[in-house]
Amino acid sequence: MAQFRSEEMALIQLFIQNDAANDTLHELGHTNAVQFKDLNKDRTAFQRIFVQDVRKCDDMLRIIRYVQDLMEEEGIHMGPVARHPPVPSLHELHERLQDLEKEMKQHTASYATLLKQRSELREHRHVLSGAAHWFQQARGGVTFTAPSDGEGGTGAELLNLLDEAESGGRATAGSLGHIAGCIPTANLRDFAVTLFRATRGNLLLKHDDIEQPFKDPLTHEEVQKSIFIVFFSGERSRQKVDKICDSYNCSKYRLPETASQQDTAIRDVEERMRDLKTVLTRTKDYRLGRLEQLSEHHGAWMTYVMREKAVFHTLNLFNYDVTRKCLIAEGWCPASELQNVREALRRGTLKSGANVQTVLNVVRTKETPPTFFKSTRLTAGFQAIVDAYGVAKYQEMNPAVFAVITFPFLFGVMFGDIGHGIMMTLVGLILCVFEKRLSAAARDEMFGTLYHGRYNILLMGLFATYAGFIYNELFSVPLEVFGHTAWCSGEMSDPACIGMKGVNPPKQTQKWLRTNLADAYDFKDMKSTGQEVVWDVYPFGTDPGFAHTSNKLNSVNSFKMKFAIIAGVVQMCAGVCTKLMNTLYFKDTITMYFVFGPEIVFINSIFGYLCILIMSKWTTNWDTTFVLNNYEIVSIPQVYCDVTLSNTPCWTPPFYDNRDDLFGGRLSRLPQHMWCMKDGVKTAGCAVYKMSVSSGFYYIVEGNVFANKNIANPLSNFTKAECTMNPYREDGGCSLWKQSPPSLLDTLIKMFMEVGTVPVANQVIPGQGGLQAFLLLVAFVSVPMLLLPKPLILKRRHESRARFSPLGEPGGSPVHHSAPDDSQEDDGHGGGGGCLW
Repeated sequence: MAQFRSEEMALIQLFIQNDAANDTLHELGHTNAVQFKDLNKDRTAFQRIFVQDVRKCDDMLRIIRYVQDLMEEEGIHMGPVARHPPVPSLHELHERLQDLEKEMKQHTASYATLLKQRSELREHRHVLSGAAHWFQQARGGVTFTAPSDGEGGTGAELLNLLDEAESGGRATAGSLGHIAGCIPTANLRDFAVTLFRATRGNLLLKHDDIEQPFKDPLTHEEVQKSIFIVFFSGERSRQKVDKICDSYNCSKYRLPETASQQDTAIRDVEERMRDLKTVLTRTKDYRLGRLEQLSEHHGAWMTYVMREKAVFHTLNLFNYDVTRKCLIAEGWCPASELQNVREALRRGTLKSGANVQTVLNVVRTKETPPTFFKSTRLTAGFQAIVDAYGVAKYQEMNPAVFAVITFPFLFGVMFGDIGHGIMMTLVGLILCVFEKRLSAAARDEMFGTLYHGRYNILLMGLFATYAGFIYNELFSVPLEVFGHTAWCSGEMSDPACIGMKGVNPPKQTQKWLRTNLADAYDFKDMKSTGQEVVWDVYPFGTDPGFAHTSNKLNSVNSFKMKFAIIAGVVQMCAGVCTKLMNTLYFKDTITMYFVFGPEIVFINSIFGYLCILIMSKWTTNWDTTFVLNNYEIVSIPQVYCDVTLSNTPCWTPPFYDNRDDLFGGRLSRLPQHMWCMKDGVKTAGCAVYKMSVSSGFYYIVEGNVFANKNIANPLSNFTKAECTMNPYREDGGCSLWKQSPPSLLDTLIKMFMEVGTVPVANQVIPGQGGLQAFLLLVAFVSVPMLLLPKPLILKRRHESRARFSPLGEPGGSPVHHSAPDDSQEDDGHGGGGGCLW
């Protein structure tokens, strides 16, 4: 019963020796049965006893996460955590992790330096190759296409510059110079424009893109780069070009003067790249090997350090007794777990080797204990959802038990689809079946949310599948699982539809229902068989024939809305009944009579009544419901009349529109408004009602409201009094017409706006007007009963206790008197607290 009502809690006090504190808390943590209170509220976090140990654990966790990032960067997966992994002491592990961090940072910096050198050698090689190619094209007389915005020049210009540099002597060579290098391609255009404006066009810029991108050794992002060479004249231009290159993060490289020197430089760079590649490979292998070794211990170290941090954090909640040289702790424990806690304390003492056993005392207190619900793997997810809205008080009923069914059921009503529900069920089933294998992957935040809600997903998928069968939809496509649709249409080739009497499929513009009309009336002998006409209904769920109709959306939405109202009202009533169970358990008669009573009355007098109207509307056969004389509702089963009209109320023969020839002319003297077939439209018959009066009886035949709207007007002459005095008047008298299903929304609105008045055409149940007036009166009376009696009674009780309480007691004189048992006040046990881990 622990899941239905919170556990009975006990306040315990522990006296723990310093040497046994760590091992004792380890054993208590495995029981997961104690919530410790904070006995050091007046101290800040930096004044706690074990704050240095907590900082040490934080530092170790930082180093472990740093190593984890390195492993994820190299694609190394962490190994499984052993159940009892060999872990060194906390101090040894801290020193080891510090050395490891220093080693990995040095290695990472060295490796980044090598990567940077490789990138620079690649750039140097591309610059040398590109410059050699440009010089060769210039000497060979190849014409270059001049780029826009003054970014380049022709081959003749480049050749002239080279000739001046080679034959002009010292003066010419000194006035002409060049700078070559590499620049990110994204900065190339701005770089060229800046050069052109700074030198006023007195330069020649050549550039080319490098096909393979470069990987940044720090950010690990790929960067596209381009090589360039700038020819200029004069030392002043050199300074300007040099500063612009630095501002655009260009890498500058020196170019040899002759072609042979250029070839030698290229070979030298390539040889250095080969040597650097060997060094990088060995460094990479060492890095991977080291990280793979660490991956075997990473999970064990993380678990161990987090556990130690939780232990020290919990020890900071304890109070240190200087005289006894021990730690004093207080906490809440379920009464059913006291024996397990004592056993854990004994194991902790033995494990630590302490000479003194930890002392446990159960303290009697008037504090309100915390709420604790035992949850299983199935109910844990739903308990978390309920707790997100609010936690029940101590010893109250647990609403999460109801949520195990109601939450996935309401989700299924919203998400009802066979295909989507099966997919969700399979996902939840896989997570539940392989939950042990997938538990390691639950460390990820996104997958962890999915994993911890696996049973929620499974139940939601099952209920969504069930609701999908109710809606008869597979991936939003109508599915005839339980047989053919009950609706016929002109395109169908079903003999039961094509051969139906009174239907001409080629000319039919609307769908029609299958029926047993041929069994209820013998069309050959033109007489009734005595059977009632029954219109076919789809065996289970929504008829898929609605899928291709124009009012499908209105029909389905109306059904879902009404069903959601019923489910919501049932859930609200269940919540109020939970309050009743709590009042009975705590013997709180005031709440039971003046809270539960008014609440349940108010809900059911309005919303419960609405649910009754919805169910009545769903279960009423509106084809056989008629309004008689605008005064009362009568039900006329669709059984066809015999020749003598002895079985009234009954119906006239189907698809026979000549009233005067029926039943030997008994209906020929009736007024014209007593006939439902008008303008040649043949129907399945008109209802006939036999009304008895003191002078005999009258036959009243169903009229057509669309042809004569006065017969449905209660203010006209078609009333009960007129029917008694002159039943067969043309402009008054008796009337009988088919009732249409009323709008429940209008009914609920008019329940408050027109109290006690319900037109007969809008009635769903007999005596509806008086019933609504009574329910409305009860609802209004329940509101002050809910708001006033309980506060007034509690106020009176409080004043009575204050009047007769002795001095110094709660509620008595405000003068404070010290007492020997001041240590038992709430301040000694107050405060929050925290679980061990």
